Parts: sequence; structure tokens; C-alpha cells
Amino acid sequence: MPDEFSYLCNGFNKTIIMKKLLLFLAGILVPLAGLLAQGEISKPIVIHAAYFDVSPPLRDMVKMGPGQVDMAWKDGVVKNNLYPFGRPKDDDSDAMDPLRQTWFGSHPTDTTIVNFQGLSGNGSICPPDTYGEVGPNHYFQCVNVSYQIFNKSGGSVLGPALNKTIWNGFPGPWQNSNDGDAVVVYDEQANRWLFSQFALPSFPNGPFYEMVAVSTTPDPTGTWYRYAFTFSDMPDYPKIGVWPDAYYMTINRFTSGSTNYTGTGTIAMDRATMLAGTPNATMVMFTLTAGNEAYCLLPADCDSDFPPAGTPCYIAYLNDGPDRIGIYEFHVDWANTANSTFTLGIQLPVTAFSGYVNGIPQKNTTVKVDDMSGRLMFRLPFRKFSDHWSMVANATINAGSGIAGIRWFEMQKTTGNWSVYQEGTYSPDANYRWMGSIAMDSSGNIALGYSISSDNMFPSIRYTGRLSSDPLGQMTIQESGIMNGGGSQTNTWSGNPSRWGDYSGMTVDPSAPATFWYTQEYYSSMSSASWKTRVASFSFANLLSVTATATPPSVCLGDPTQLNVTATGGSGTYTYSWTSIPPGFTSNIQNPVATPTQTTKYIAAVNDGTQTRTDTVDVPVSTLPVVYAGPDTTYPVSVPLFPTYGTASNYASLLWTTSGDGHFNIDTVAACLYYPGPGDKANGVVALTLTAQAIAPCTGEVADEAVIYLTPFPGIPDDQINSFGLTLVPNPTGGIVMLNLTGLNGFETTVTVNTLQGKFVYHDLIGAGSLTANRILDLSGFPAGIYLVRVHSQLGTLVQKLILM
Repeated sequence: MPDEFSYLCNGFNKTIIMKKLLLFLAGILVPLAGLLAQGEISKPIVIHAAYFDVSPPLRDMVKMGPGQVDMAWKDGVVKNNLYPFGRPKDDDSDAMDPLRQTWFGSHPTDTTIVNFQGLSGNGSICPPDTYGEVGPNHYFQCVNVSYQIFNKSGGSVLGPALNKTIWNGFPGPWQNSNDGDAVVVYDEQANRWLFSQFALPSFPNGPFYEMVAVSTTPDPTGTWYRYAFTFSDMPDYPKIGVWPDAYYMTINRFTSGSTNYTGTGTIAMDRATMLAGTPNATMVMFTLTAGNEAYCLLPADCDSDFPPAGTPCYIAYLNDGPDRIGIYEFHVDWANTANSTFTLGIQLPVTAFSGYVNGIPQKNTTVKVDDMSGRLMFRLPFRKFSDHWSMVANATINAGSGIAGIRWFEMQKTTGNWSVYQEGTYSPDANYRWMGSIAMDSSGNIALGYSISSDNMFPSIRYTGRLSSDPLGQMTIQESGIMNGGGSQTNTWSGNPSRWGDYSGMTVDPSAPATFWYTQEYYSSMSSASWKTRVASFSFANLLSVTATATPPSVCLGDPTQLNVTATGGSGTYTYSWTSIPPGFTSNIQNPVATPTQTTKYIAAVNDGTQTRTDTVDVPVSTLPVVYAGPDTTYPVSVPLFPTYGTASNYASLLWTTSGDGHFNIDTVAACLYYPGPGDKANGVVALTLTAQAIAPCTGEVADEAVIYLTPFPGIPDDQINSFGLTLVPNPTGGIVMLNLTGLNGFETTVTVNTLQGKFVYHDLIGAGSLTANRILDLSGFPAGIYLVRVHSQLGTLVQKLILM
């Protein structure tokens, strides 16, 4: 955007010290963050089109070339460089980003398919804000104040011309406005184009206008439905995404007259009525206040089949401190706009980063250019796959030592909410990379385009990427150049750093969904504003890509799994080789069957005659449960309860059952208590069974049984009834033991149990007057081992070993 006030947004990421203070409480009380944000959301605001008509064919309209533009009131100077949230803090700029990729990708990429010259500057406007979209037959490029339409070989079909040419003859106060922030999108489901820019006829005062045109046919040189929508605040930095129920637009709002930042806006434009050319097309807008951490929002832009009807549009932003991506959900109800909702769906923590970059150095000049760091860069591409949805995003950050690198993200959604599937920071050397744009093709491959510069390099255009089967978090494709710069930008109109573009454009060809198109700016010589742009297309489709899987993905010991490897790209003729870790498995067929005896990593190597790519798949091996119900044991029939001593491993659940009429205190744990019933005692025996259910993928159950005998306490012979004696039953014991004393002769008697090391675990005093005594001791809580039972009175001392199992 060329105007000075739109520059305010472009500096937000650099100016958040005050913002961090405002958000301090929310950062600590994370559970309250969403509630606080929800409280800042407006009610739905309805905006009807202020004017509508249908244009003549664009190819027949009077062309207004870029040389006719009069931008004297802007003068290319950013007069108001207010940073609403303060400049970003230098958060240890020497620290290495924890995700920084310090190496170049090794996979060779295809050469570019086309690479041609785009729009150029005339030295009076800066920055260009380069963007473009590809359709089935055209590439439509736009900058702040002009556009050009090319065929897909790079030949010019229409233009260059001023953006306002599209509204030539459109009456009203906006008629002569050509104020920039142009955006073009291609709606591949409807096979139509949308073009927009704002109009500021009374700047800095309102009203302000967003001009939106939708092509009536797939041909962008034909007729257009033209709309004007009125805003009381300046709708700066508009970004547009295609969604089933609406064209969604995000803006940063500045007040009329004072041009103070007043928060963000998110807008749904009625897609169905605009495609039909309905004059009274409607917008529904929600706003967030200036104190909300969400700024420079981006709407999801669908690059695939649409998600199901009723799916809310996802609106995302990046926050530096706490480091996270916030995703709002916008559901518009065109039948009753008052029922429309805009809610904070989730805030996804991301790996810590610093948004502080002190400008981008350039060769042969001390002038640095603006880095636009710390916010998501246009676009936010969305794709629907058979088993998940994906969105990719990128931002310029401090990769370490103040060097600008590009943090990129892939978010995925399956049955639940969105999560961060992978993220990385691409910064393989000491050059500065910034102004990125990212997209994903129909195979899940990712391309990332950007500007690159340093003290020893003129700003240039490059790209990298990754295949869907590559290790997560890595850009694995060799960095490739689209255009090497021949000069640097020398103007200091907006101070230092000087304004560079606000965004670039990476899009995917709808008629060849494995082909990426990228446009970006550069300079061919040292200049203050005579920038140039380049448009290029490339594909990763011919790169050899390998994906290994196993079906089922995990097995029970002894069961087989079907290994599968899929290869795409390369020569198309493949040979296969499988190995394993631990070693022992080999195969030279594409889809062999394996029967692992332990968790195994299988490695598939595919060769196309010139190169070899590998992928791996881990197959966890589960085993059936191991169950032990404990030893068969004898207890006195008089015991009220006794412990079980079951153990188990590799189980999903446990259950104790009994053959008798007793019960367990807890029957779903290995160690519990059993209360024998009357029938158990009458029978003198009961079987206790511990059953373990297998963990998937194993099936079935494993059981073990312990037999418990309940016997009367052995009688004492008459000739021993008066003898001083000690009996322990059972011995050995699992914990419960019956102690019987005879021949006490009425003397006071003490009973103790201690370990072999002398530690006491039991003490009892039997008062005077007793001739015999019985005690039930419960030692089930003590370690297994040998214990000493001591009985002492005036008659002497008795000692007997007790074995606790």
C-alpha cells in the first residue's frame, strides 16, 4: 500500500511493548484469554452495497496506464509512523531460533516452467505490494495502483493499466480514486475472479470505500459486477479469502480524521449474490478493539474442494509473547445476519520466537528495508484432504544474531480442533530472508517464496519447498532463484528501514494443482523506487517422492502387516528395496508382508534409475497380557478377609471373579481384598480368577486362578493344651496369618513381630488371666521376606520364623 497511514499496520509486529503490557494478565491467566477476547468482539454489523453496476468488457474500456497516476498527496512518504503498541522488544536477538534450519535442502528441484517480467514502478510509488493469482488460462498480477493480465506463457493480454480502470464510468465520490491495497483472488469453484482496492476520496476523513468487482465470466478481460461498500473507519490492509458461503476479508481500521488505529475488522461478503450480480449485496462485519492481540488477521483461502456447508471460515493471526497462533471462527447467517457469529476457536502455542528484526541490509547502501516481521504473511491457504484439513502460514522472524528468517507452520484438523502439525524456521545461511508467501499443492507438497538480501547481496527472489513425505519441520528442496537483483532500494521516504513491499504472492494453479506460481519484487539497478516484479511458475511433481505405510499400522505378536510404498515423480520406473531396524527383514518387492517379533522400523528405498529416496514406517508390536493370580493359599476359616496377590502387564483392563459367594472390595485392580462368604467357609475352598483384557491391536483375554483353602484352626492335643506354645497358620502366608498361643497360665504376655534387621512391625499385649489366646495378623502391607514372631512371659520366650510371600 503506498499511503502513509496504511504503513501503521505494517509496523505493528515491530511495536508491541505496550501491547505486551496490555496482554500481560491474559498471558498469565491463559484460560481467561479466550473469555477476554470474546468480550472485545462487536455485534454483527451489516453493510449494504452503496452502488452497483455492470461494467463494459474490460478489454474495450479506455486504458489508463500507470504513467497517468498522480500520487502527489502521498509523495511516497510515510508521514505518520506511529506504532500503536510500541516497537517490539529486542528479545535476545543473538539467540538462535530453536527451530532454525541451518542447512540447504538437498533434493534437486525442477527448473521454472515460466519466468517473465511483471509490472514495474515509475519511481513515484513505493512499496509495490506485489501480488497475483493464477486461473485456468490467465495470470492476473496487481500492485498498489496498477494491474496486468497475462496468458500462462507470460504474454500480456491486457494492461498494464491503473486499477481504477476496472471502475471506469462507475459514478460517485470514488470515481477518480486509485488508492491502492489491491487484491485479486480466483474462485476456482465458481470459475470467476474477484478484484478489490480501497477508495479514500476525502482522506484523511471518511467516508471510506472498499471497491469490489466480480467477473461475470471466467474471462477476466470481460465484464464485471462492480460494487462499492462504505466504511466509517479506513479499511486498511484488506486481505481476501474464498470460502463456500462468502468472500471473507480482514482489515485493520483507522479512525476518520485522526487516523488512529482502532482495531481490526473481519468481513463476510455474500458470495452467492455477488456471483449472481445482485445489486443489494451485503457485508457482515465483526470488529475487535485496538487492545486485542489479534492484528493483521488473515482469512482462510480455499485451494481445494470446499469443506462441508456450514463450516465456519477460519481467521488466523500470530502473536509474539505469548507465542501462539489464534484462530477465530466466522459463521455468517445470510437468512438472519443477526445470528452470525465470530468466536475465538483456539489459541495454538508455537515454539518460542522473537519478532524483532532491525531491518534488512542491502548491498552497496546503508539503507535498510522494512522486514514486516512478527505477523502472518498473505496468504492463509486451506486444503481439504480425504483424512484431514490443512492450513499453511509463514512469518518473518529473528532466526538468530538479528538475521531475518522465515518461520513457517502447517496446522491440521481431523475430528477435533486445529493443532500445529509441523513448524520450522528456514534460515540456512547468513543472508536475510523475508516477505514470504507459502502454499500447498494437491499432494501436500509445500512451496515457500521470499525475498533474500544482505550486505553482500542485492535483494533477489528465491523459493524452496518440501515434499509431503519429507521429515517434518524441514524445507528439503534445494533453494532456487527466480531473479537475482541488480540493485538496492535507496529511498528513505519513510525513514530507515525503508518501506519494502507489504506482501508477495504464492498461489497454486487450479488447472494443474501441482504447479505453483510466485510473484515478488526486485530492483535491476540502484534506485529510490524504480522497482520491478517477476512472475514464475514451478512444480515439484516430477521430484521423486516416496511414502511408506503399513496396514495394519500396529500388530499383535505373531500377526502379519502389509508393508506398502508409493512412489511418485522421477522417471516413473522404480525398483524397491526394504530393510529393517532391528535387522532381519529384506524384500525387493513393492508391497511385501512382514511378521515382526518386536517393534520394528521398516525402511523402503526406491530408485528411479538416477536417484534414490527413502521413507520409513514404524510398526509397534504388542503382546498378550501376562497374568498371575497369586499362589494357592490356606487361611483359617475364621478370617474375615484376606488380600489377593495378583500381578499383570500389557493389559487394557482387569477383573477378579470368584467361584464362591464372597466379594472383592475392588475387583478391577490386581491387588485387592477378598471377603469370603458363608458358602466359601462351608465348602472350605474358593477359586479366585484374575482376567486381563488385551490391548489393541491384540484381542481376547488371558486369565489365571488362585485356589484358597479355608480350614479350621488345627486342634491342640489335650496333653499340650497347658504347654507354653506358639502356632502360626498359614506359614508361609500371603499376608493374613492366624496366631495361637497355649499354656499362658494367666501370666501377662507380649507378642512382637520384627524383621531380621530388628525393625518391629507388630506389637500386642495379652493381659493376665488368659490361658490361651488367638490373634489374626494382617502383614499384607509389608515387603515379602522372613519375619520373627516372639512371645514372651514369665514362662520364657518363644521365637518362630514367619515367611511372608
